[in-house]
Amino acid sequence: MGEGCTPCRESNRIGRNLGLDYLFFKDETHNPTNSFKDRAAALLISHARSWEYQKVICASNGNQGASIAAYTSLEGMECINLVPKDIDIGKKAQLIAYNSKILIKGDTVDDTIPHALDSEYKNEYYQCTPEFNPLTIEAQKTIAYEIFMEIGLPDWIIVPMGNGGCLVSIAKGFSELKQSGLIKSLPKIVGVQSDACAPIIKNFTHDSSLNLKIEEILQSKAKSIMVKNPIYESLAIDFINESNGTALAIPETLMLSSVSDLARYEGIFAEPASALTLSALTTLIEHHGMNRDDRVVCLITGSGLKAPYVLEALSSKAKTAGMGGILSTKLKILSQISISNSKGIHGTKLKKIIGSVSLPAIYQHLKELEAKNLITRKKEGKKVIYFITEQGQKVLEAMDILITLL
Repeated sequence: MGEGCTPCRESNRIGRNLGLDYLFFKDETHNPTNSFKDRAAALLISHARSWEYQKVICASNGNQGASIAAYTSLEGMECINLVPKDIDIGKKAQLIAYNSKILIKGDTVDDTIPHALDSEYKNEYYQCTPEFNPLTIEAQKTIAYEIFMEIGLPDWIIVPMGNGGCLVSIAKGFSELKQSGLIKSLPKIVGVQSDACAPIIKNFTHDSSLNLKIEEILQSKAKSIMVKNPIYESLAIDFINESNGTALAIPETLMLSSVSDLARYEGIFAEPASALTLSALTTLIEHHGMNRDDRVVCLITGSGLKAPYVLEALSSKAKTAGMGGILSTKLKILSQISISNSKGIHGTKLKKIIGSVSLPAIYQHLKELEAKNLITRKKEGKKVIYFITEQGQKVLEAMDILITLL
């Protein structure tokens, strides 16, 4: 389905603002379901097919489940997804769209995962739960290979952690590159978690203040990494130590600010868990010896389209009573540009179609949509014509799915 080979883009503005000359974003939102989990789904479903399975079972917080559902849909296989009660609505929308059967099991993903081993799934179902299938690690380590192929050996790589599997995958990839003689040293690997649920950080730093509180976990915006009992904790800590890296717990307020910064300054629409990697940079610069000329990679694991409260982060500086109307107008503009995308559309025509908004306001909305990489412009004579981008189209598609659920 086109998974992998995602861009490792050099920062356009944030790196300069932080005083980093070589900051890169490995953008996994370019995968088919907008998540790094597509790498694992491709391998797992291929393996299931090779063993002639017709049914799969997956327990997850949504990202893995959405990827598995997409790939089983392609293969015409039956898919059951076990998810926690607090699954993000964007991820649930994907599961419904891909015709997966959804079963709610428990309040958090820690409650959900054990159900994937229930006896009813033992014989006929291929196990796609990442905690129970080591091929997940083998698939995800290709991220490390791609980073090396795209920019060479980085000095630092910052990775969000839930169960620790993503970090272990990337560390394994770089370790294999070293064993093969392609690199002489490992990058410093930094694992980041939300301070609402940071069990790996707690054991790495021995910080007793990072006690888990179920109410904070349930209220967290980084639901995709809210894992109380991470299965790869020991391995993650070992790899961090081996690379002379570190691990950081990030306040959620800072995380949401980073969501906004990635969208506004880099055109990357990241889910909150992914934005933690950006949030860590200031601490790494000030307290952990990150230098101006270091080559730094932030891993963006998933898209903000999966998390409805991302709009809250993107609009955190505009807490006005009319915010809903502003967002509604932006979606109307985006929709009209999409309809006329083969020819494009200019601001004056948008004003005639929408009617209730002034022309200066239309152009202000267009400017903001362009800054978020949702539309692009082209000059034809004296007119500026606007076209929707791939990212803008994904926003509209996600909204269509959500509307059917509400």
